[in-house]
Amino acid sequence: MRIHTSIKWALGAALSIAVLSLVVTAGSQAVPKVPQAVPKDEAKEFQSMVRKYIDIQKKALRQVPSIPKETTDAALISKHQQQVADAIRALRPNAMPGEIFTPWLRTTISAAVKQQVKGKAGADAKATIEGEGNPRSAESPSAIKLTINGAYPDKAPLSTVPPSLLMALPVLPDGVEYRFVGHTLILRDTKANIVVDTLPNAF
Repeated sequence: MRIHTSIKWALGAALSIAVLSLVVTAGSQAVPKVPQAVPKDEAKEFQSMVRKYIDIQKKALRQVPSIPKETTDAALISKHQQQVADAIRALRPNAMPGEIFTPWLRTTISAAVKQQVKGKAGADAKATIEGEGNPRSAESPSAIKLTINGAYPDKAPLSTVPPSLLMALPVLPDGVEYRFVGHTLILRDTKANIVVDTLPNAF
């Protein structure tokens, strides 16, 4: 009886170990790979600098005549953008590349971009960025000169930023947006139509 009891105990222990092993293995396989995104601390730091720019943008908007929100007059919209842009340039005359995409943030932001466009999983996102809407494409009627505080050409298309990439990057407030010019990630002022900052070789 003791021998049978020992055998039963040994078999039970072996079975328990086998089941536990299967559970651990299955659990490890079931956990999805989490896409790399900009760490929270770095994202907050980036967003803090963006908010400082938005403060400048708001001050510039207060300095120029407003236009009706519902207007569809392209000439009026363009004139207003130029006025806002001139006011922003006066408020940040010495703006330089890297004031928002700071050197210590470029690595983490670039890593998040590269994560979303690499391999088969990122092929669609990469194709979207490098597609017909990319300002660097042959179809673009206007060359893009990336100058801080410089105007983004009205006739140049705006490349699409895939949703997967937007989810990996810090959230932006109204008034600025991410765009790509070739492999350069830019921060564009949507109210003044100017380049706020650039991150070359983002992917």
